[in-house]
Amino acid sequence: MQSSPRIDELRQKFHENPRRYFAPLANEYRKAGDPEQAIAICRAHLAQQPAHMSGHVVYGQALYDARRTDEARVVFEKALALDPDNVVVLRHLGDIARQRGDSAEARHWYKRALDNEPYDAEIAAYVAELTEPVTVTEAAKPQPNLEIEEVGA
Repeated sequence: MQSSPRIDELRQKFHENPRRYFAPLANEYRKAGDPEQAIAICRAHLAQQPAHMSGHVVYGQALYDARRTDEARVVFEKALALDPDNVVVLRHLGDIARQRGDSAEARHWYKRALDNEPYDAEIAAYVAELTEPVTVTEAAKPQPNLEIEEVGA
């Protein structure tokens, strides 16, 4: 992967102060399309700083970007223990539940996110979509038994 000026800048700062710059550097790798590099950085540094909230968020996002949603969910749940109102984390947990087809859980996470970010139209739309009553199409409706008994048979 080609390096960007921003990654180069953060890499330099990271070498000077890794405790402070590991999460921004990992996030920049993630945004540049290298979630595995972001995951490796976060893993190494969260072991030393387990209460680093933004480190957990970036780690979860990188796992999510790498389509490792089960691992991402675990990391996001750890992040919620540090900050129960983090909208980014709540949103991702909603997205993960929605991808699994668990509408009730997705609605739960999205509603919590909306409680903290009430003007987020996208999350509001997800909540509305997941709250709407399910309509049964004509083809899926149960059909009455129309068998006619023969009289005198």
